[in-house]
Amino acid sequence: MENENFFSYLKKIRKSKILFFVFIIISAMTALLVYFNQDSWILLNCTLGKNSNSCVYKFERLYLLPITIFLLLNVCLFTDEIFKFLKLMSIKLENLETKKSAHFLISFSVVFSLLLFYYRFSFFIIDPTRVFWIKSLGTDSLQNFLGWHVFRNSPWDFPFGVMQNINYPIGTSVGYSDSVPFLAFLFKLFTNFLPEYFQYFGIWVFSCYILQGFFAAQIFKNFKCSMKLKLLAVPFLIMSTVLLDRFGHLALNCHWMILASFFLYFSKEISVKRKTKWQTLIVIFSSWVHPYITFLMFALQTALFIKLYIENKKYLKELLSYFLMSLFLVFSSWYLIGYFYLDGGNDPKNVLFSINLNTLFNPFEKSKLMQPLGAGPRHYEGFAYLGVGLLIILIVLLFEKWEEKKYVFIKENKPLIWILAILTCLSLSYEIKFGTLTIINTPIPEVLESFYGVYRSVGRFIWPTYYFIVIFILLSLLMRERSLIKKCTLLLIALLLQFIDIYPLYKPVNLNYKNDFNIERNLAPWLHFMAGNKNKIIFYPNRQYSYIDFWMLASKYHYSVNIGYFARNNSEKILENDANTYQNIINGKIPNDTIYVVLNENIKVFEVSSYKDNFICENIQEFYACKNKN
Repeated sequence: MENENFFSYLKKIRKSKILFFVFIIISAMTALLVYFNQDSWILLNCTLGKNSNSCVYKFERLYLLPITIFLLLNVCLFTDEIFKFLKLMSIKLENLETKKSAHFLISFSVVFSLLLFYYRFSFFIIDPTRVFWIKSLGTDSLQNFLGWHVFRNSPWDFPFGVMQNINYPIGTSVGYSDSVPFLAFLFKLFTNFLPEYFQYFGIWVFSCYILQGFFAAQIFKNFKCSMKLKLLAVPFLIMSTVLLDRFGHLALNCHWMILASFFLYFSKEISVKRKTKWQTLIVIFSSWVHPYITFLMFALQTALFIKLYIENKKYLKELLSYFLMSLFLVFSSWYLIGYFYLDGGNDPKNVLFSINLNTLFNPFEKSKLMQPLGAGPRHYEGFAYLGVGLLIILIVLLFEKWEEKKYVFIKENKPLIWILAILTCLSLSYEIKFGTLTIINTPIPEVLESFYGVYRSVGRFIWPTYYFIVIFILLSLLMRERSLIKKCTLLLIALLLQFIDIYPLYKPVNLNYKNDFNIERNLAPWLHFMAGNKNKIIFYPNRQYSYIDFWMLASKYHYSVNIGYFARNNSEKILENDANTYQNIINGKIPNDTIYVVLNENIKVFEVSSYKDNFICENIQEFYACKNKN
């Protein structure tokens, strides 16, 4: 008699109509319990119940989750058949032709990225008419949207990215709101055909996630190891902690450029000319996305070009011409965007956002399994936590004998390793800490003062090193001489632990999917006070205040305002303009097209003026606004 096992019981249930019916009833009751549980959760957590716009994923919670539970329970009845199918598929996958194998890996990787995007954001954010969700991500993403919104309604200027009506009278650039300039320029051309509220950031983030998956697969596709190992490896690169941590900085979601650069560097199938052209295009494109990404792309381009020169010195002239062309086109692009217009990008303050020496294993309260370690208040920009899964693989490898054959630390990768070492040193800045313990604290060297004045969030320079370490850990396991079962088991366990550990980084973002961009402030009193020829609002002293409302007001009615939140500004000119505003108040001179605004608590600024009778003033909400009687 055949031994009874779990699979034999499943067969019995499937064959018996009564048992099968009972199992269906139990599955349905379980799904119903899940439905009532989610219904209670919604009533408890959503202010207006099921009809509340603030109730995120209510459809998924009430219907999709119970149906999924029901289906999964019934699928369990066919576990034995599923195992047979998976075994057959495994054999077919290993016997695929090289080209088909690569296509399958890329397809899997892209689908995985798509599901990650959907789980985290849902496809709602791709809809360009839904804009309110951006406000849920925080001040930086809000700045990205508002910069674009004001830019689209501003007249064209030169340089083309300049906006004179914001940060008045200095002006600013759409680049200093980190609004992904190339998309801002593209859609500004069609602004008259777009709805009043329009955003392209959902499409941008979606594209970044898909390309992250595409290039993660590209890196692994040509390594000669089991397809099963590759399928288990690519999620580690797709679910990169440094990428997942950047959801609030919308322009900085383009980590696929780093992976693309690594792919070009490691690839042996692509010709030198194609590598040179593609890497140059990446550098130029990055200049229309974000200056920090451009610096990293220049660094990786340098590593690639040095490698190609060492391998064949006859390419020197071509490599040098492409590098110089990159420099010229990048700086030309930056000029057109307006990065040089402000003359305030260089901020020499001795404050940098660097990495901590424990950054690779410090989760910064973004882990389910690890406790945060000590760090300085500005080290969050240098976040590069590997995750428990990768750390376990690394620990296992460290306790094993290392093979003589290496796949990463080889002679041809020396230029890349040296460039990454330089980037890592720059990311440490002048104050090096391990946890809260200061190891080195020196003044900024003069040679680096200008550099650190422009690039203050130097902790971001650790990103390429992070990806290199992840690739190194994975390849060290994939290419190791040990049984396939052991490698698959270790990778699977590590991946499951990684999923659990970094859940706080990829959990669904609580978004509000309204179409419009509501302004809570009542703008009617401001429009009434501005009636006539008034079109400039000057706050004294210049602070952020409620800049969101006034940017929206300026955008809609073509006013100019001096307040805002920018990636960079010219602090000297702001102080100079504040001094001029104060002198105008004291001397009773408010320009005819301008109103001056202070907080109610600062009314005394106007009261001490000997010419206060020249002003018409009014309390408007928490502010006190004055204009010239004339």
